[in-house]
Amino acid sequence: MRILLERGDIAQIVRDMAQAHARQFFLRADCPNLSALPPEHRQATATSALEFFNLDVELLASLEQAKTLEQRADIIYGALRQKSSFSITFRTSGSTGRPNACSFSAGELAEEARSLAGFFAGIKRVVAVAPVHHVYGFAFALILPKFLGIPALHLHPLTTADFFRTLCAGDMLLAFPLFWASILKMSQNGITIPIPDDLRGVTSGAPCAPGIIAGLLGTGAGGRRPFLSEMTEIYGATEFGAVGIRRDRLKSYALLPHWRRARVETETAGDDIMPVEWGIRRLSGKPLPMPDILDWKDERGFIPVKRKDKAVQVSSINVFPARIADMMRAHPQVCDCAVRLMCPEEGDRLKAFVVPAKSDCIGDEQAERHFRQTLKTWLAERLVPAAIPKSIVFGKALPRTLSGKTANWRIPQRGWEGHDGTV
Repeated sequence: MRILLERGDIAQIVRDMAQAHARQFFLRADCPNLSALPPEHRQATATSALEFFNLDVELLASLEQAKTLEQRADIIYGALRQKSSFSITFRTSGSTGRPNACSFSAGELAEEARSLAGFFAGIKRVVAVAPVHHVYGFAFALILPKFLGIPALHLHPLTTADFFRTLCAGDMLLAFPLFWASILKMSQNGITIPIPDDLRGVTSGAPCAPGIIAGLLGTGAGGRRPFLSEMTEIYGATEFGAVGIRRDRLKSYALLPHWRRARVETETAGDDIMPVEWGIRRLSGKPLPMPDILDWKDERGFIPVKRKDKAVQVSSINVFPARIADMMRAHPQVCDCAVRLMCPEEGDRLKAFVVPAKSDCIGDEQAERHFRQTLKTWLAERLVPAAIPKSIVFGKALPRTLSGKTANWRIPQRGWEGHDGTV
C-alpha cells in the first residue's frame, strides 16, 4: 500500500507544529492567523514545516507569507502532489544543543504501519491526543489508520466532559503517560467518567508507571468498570520509530516484525556500554545502536533498563541533567550547581540546587526571588521548557554524601511555589 498524505493530514501537522511553537514562546496556541505573529515566529514555523516535509527551499518565502495555517497547508499539499514520493524528517527533543534530524522514507513509514496493523485488528477508530508532528503521533494517528481503513479523530489533551462524551465503543485512545495519570487521578477523586465499551489505550513517549496502567485496567471504586479494556505500551525512539510492543507490564517487549536483533560495534566503551553490543536492524539495513541499555531475554524479547546517555524524561522529552547543570555553571552569578529529577512525592520535573557566586542573597527571600527569576529568564533563552528546572533552591554549598558525591535535597516551600521555571 502506498502512503498518501491527504490535505487534512497536512493541516493537522501544521496546526500541531504551530501550537507547540506557541507554547514554547508564550504565544496564543489557538490562533490560526499567522499574519498576527511577529516575523521571526512566522519564519521559524515556516522553516520547521519546510524541513519536516523535506520541501524545496524556494517554497520558504511562500510558507512565510501565508496568512493562515490553512493557506500554509494548501501550499504544502500542492508541493507534495508534484512529487512521486516523499520523506518525513522528525527532530529529537534537543533539550540542550541542536536537535538531531531523523528522516524516514515513505517506504519505511509504510513498513512500520504494516508491522503495527496486525496488532490492532478490531479497532473502529483512533482518537489521538498525541501531536502528529512527532514520530509517535504521526505513525499511530495518521499512517496506521490508513492501513486499518478506519477514521482518526484528533483532540486536545483536555480531560473535560466533552472529551469523554466524544469517545465511542471500539475506540483506541492514543496518549502519553501524563495524560493517563490525569485520567486515573480524576477517577480516584470520585469524578464520574463516562466509559464506552471496549475502549483500548496506547501509550508511548516515556515509561508509564505500573500503578497507572493497573489503575486504568482495574475496577474502580464502587465497582465501576475499568476505564480501559486493554493498554498497549510502545517502546521506540525518534531515531527509529516504533521498535517494541507489549500488553502485559510483567512481560518483555516484543520486537515489531520489521526489526531484527543485530550485533553493533560501538566506537567507545563507557561504564555501561560494551565495545560490541546488541542493537537492531530493519529486514534490509545496517545494524543500529540503541539509545537505551536493553536486557535481552531472547532474540525478540527485551526490557529497557536505563538510558545510555544519562537522560531522564520530563513530559515525554529526554533531558540531560548533567548538561543542564554545566550550562547553569556558565552563568556569571553561579558558582556551582546540581540538577536532578524530582522525587516522586515532589513532582515529575527537574530541580536545581544552586550555589551563588555571592552568598549574601541566601536567606533573603526577595533577593532569592530576583535571582531565581534572572536564572529562569536566562535558561528560557537556551533550553526547551521541559529542561528548565521547576524548582531552584540556593545554598552555600552543594549537599554531599559521606563519600563526597552530590546528595539529594528536599524542596523548601519558597523554592517551589511561584518561583519556578514553568513555561
